[in-house]
Amino acid sequence: MLILCHHTGEPYGLLGPQLAATFLTKKLKIPTVVLGITRDFDRQKLIEFVKEHYKDQPLTICFSHLCGRPDLLELIKAFKDLGFRTVLGGPQAQRDFEGEPGKAQFPWRFQGLSDRLDLAYSGPVDALNLDLLFEQEGNICHPWHREIFTEVDWGNLLMFSDRPQNLTIKVAQVLRGVGCPYAMRKKHIRVDPPSALSGCPGIHLEVQGCSFCDVAWDKGFAGYLSDEAVLSQIDALPEQAGRKIPFELIDEYPIRYLPRLIELLDSENIAISQINLVLRSDDILKNREILEKVLSELDGRGIRVLFSSIGFESFSSKILKNLNKGITPEESLESIRILRHLKGKFPNTLLYRRDEGGLHGFIHPTPWDDHETQFELNRAIGTYQLFEDILPPHSTPLIIHHGSALAHWIRTLEERTGVKFKRCWTWIEWWEPERAQ
Repeated sequence: MLILCHHTGEPYGLLGPQLAATFLTKKLKIPTVVLGITRDFDRQKLIEFVKEHYKDQPLTICFSHLCGRPDLLELIKAFKDLGFRTVLGGPQAQRDFEGEPGKAQFPWRFQGLSDRLDLAYSGPVDALNLDLLFEQEGNICHPWHREIFTEVDWGNLLMFSDRPQNLTIKVAQVLRGVGCPYAMRKKHIRVDPPSALSGCPGIHLEVQGCSFCDVAWDKGFAGYLSDEAVLSQIDALPEQAGRKIPFELIDEYPIRYLPRLIELLDSENIAISQINLVLRSDDILKNREILEKVLSELDGRGIRVLFSSIGFESFSSKILKNLNKGITPEESLESIRILRHLKGKFPNTLLYRRDEGGLHGFIHPTPWDDHETQFELNRAIGTYQLFEDILPPHSTPLIIHHGSALAHWIRTLEERTGVKFKRCWTWIEWWEPERAQ
């Protein structure tokens, strides 16, 4: 069986599809590989490869982590038309299958993928069975929990541009936290109208986690995996020069766990090279002393800590409020000061700069940009020289997935004001409000 997913072509392994392929192979006895599809892929050659691969096999093909790519969503339909049973998995599967609320009344809204999918599955892969995979139809969800299957084969990934090619993984992922603790904090917030519709009143939303997050509503936070589960994942990673390859620790608040993790690795004589952290900036503020102690312990051992992505998102208080980040610009700037200070003390152990592999969250433009927010951003960027080490060369425009809390904000705007926002499949194009006909 094949699992098709989006891939950049870089030597990076995404945990979800790899874990699913490993489960299907080892537990359900269905030999399965992940086929990462680059953006420049040859559609006809891919279809020919898949048809040959499935020769004399049941025609069931899986998809996951599609990143809203229209070419991959169209590809599902192509295989459906060829007689394949099509299955979509992942945190957006449930709502991508159903489409948007009110889609009949507002036909420009995303209609869903039920016309091209036989099965949409969300939840941990260990709830899959042969009957569900090959027979059941519709939208099936299973709750997340801590005791999930975590065995991963990192050698079952192929890349496809114009032909299948093996990809040597140089950075992998290790799961510790199932979901995000910040998503446990249910809040009611008031989101400002977009600057283009400044005369409209604010809209009150119930949110769990960041308002733009398209995963929090699905996973929430189900807790942390056991030390044994984390350790076994690291032990299964490929090695390079006698050490495990760098890995991203999936945990939104990882710093407090680092001392325990290092203790576990030392006790089992597992040699690692680098830990990559994707985290919220308030974790740095809350755990500065722990971080400094860890860096001091690792200094001279050849083990590096890379802050690969810190979710700053903005340095405007108004934009952070609307994104429900739960942090202030001042807190984010203080976390940067801490990193710069620690970088001076541990230059070879701490990595965070963009020229060291850091790609930190900076969302711009947003619907709320105006002279006030731009002044605040420019002041922070200039005063703290953020382009020196923090900000990426290009910002990321705000992406509103139709399943996020901000999508509800958009739909409420449509219903109250009579405007409409274009859809590009699963994304809402917030930057061009039009008068509905």
